[in-house]
Amino acid sequence: MLQTERTARLEPLRRRLAELELDALLVTGAANVRYLSGFTGSLAYLVIGPEAAEILGDSRYWIQMEQEAAGFELVRPAASADLLSLVPERLASIGRRRVGFEAQHLTVSAFDRLRRGITEAVALEPTTGLVEEMRMRKTEEEIARMRAAASISSRAFDRIRRTIRPGLRERDLAFLLDQSFRELGADSPAFETIVASGENGARPHAHPTERMIERGDMIVFDFGARVAGYCSDISRTVVVGELSAEQRRVIEAVQQAQAAALEAMRPGISADAVERVARRSIAQTIGPEHAFGHPLGHGVGLEIHERPLLAARDRTELAPGMVITNEPGVYVPGWGGARIEDMVLITESGHEVLTAASREVPVAP
Repeated sequence: MLQTERTARLEPLRRRLAELELDALLVTGAANVRYLSGFTGSLAYLVIGPEAAEILGDSRYWIQMEQEAAGFELVRPAASADLLSLVPERLASIGRRRVGFEAQHLTVSAFDRLRRGITEAVALEPTTGLVEEMRMRKTEEEIARMRAAASISSRAFDRIRRTIRPGLRERDLAFLLDQSFRELGADSPAFETIVASGENGARPHAHPTERMIERGDMIVFDFGARVAGYCSDISRTVVVGELSAEQRRVIEAVQQAQAAALEAMRPGISADAVERVARRSIAQTIGPEHAFGHPLGHGVGLEIHERPLLAARDRTELAPGMVITNEPGVYVPGWGGARIEDMVLITESGHEVLTAASREVPVAP
């Protein structure tokens, strides 16, 4: 991460802390640590103040921290000391009185330990989503990484789509997708690949099983690759052989709902309003009883699920630079399901679909 990019992220955060009358923020969420500092390891804390920018890490990561988080002062604990024990000392050394902590990332146990270690002069104040709010709008560099992840995921699916046939197991297809991600240049899958055939398709987050693919099966794939820390997320539904009338009806309903939601995606519209468009479409074509119970979509970035959430409870206005998913589905217990998902970049004038995996439904048996 360039120093200019670190500054561009730290300064808005510092202004937000000033608005909240906080003297410092303790950052413990791994994705937030990476976003602010550039450190890609699995464990570090940040202490951010008006002038302070410290990274607290143990000896496993000191060399990596010096290379990746060059704009931060590295604070090294003594041998066998844990990072949390460093925090009271650091807060005391920079003279902070009102210190925010990430309530959604710090466990109750860790908070209790931290509170016992600080003096009465320091007040710990819970905060929620300060850095996550900043992460909603992606920079050009972030978008470029997500384009790369989306491209790899799309090409990998198109490759394994040609191998789908009766006799393969769900887990075989999941393995082939994951293998293709790495062969095409991804760091790893972004999450556990979902392959759900037949009745398993009624479970939105089904795990790949030993179930054999059969002629006539409808199969839901949900997959994504990670490139330079950034995720992609795609879903496709295929049918092995010729579609039945009911399969066609369900898939067309999902396609229509996704198209309606995509048309609505633009700057200024609220996340919950987009979700209502898709849900209304499904209700009119299939009926509400089997419509998707999950949100229509979510933000994507360093984590596979980020803000905003395209759900009734989230009224965030879409803005240029946001990358969100559009994934309506229909799920019928005992029969199966269908879901189609694409990643969408909100632009100044509307939207751009980042994912290009084949949308063809029938595959040759």
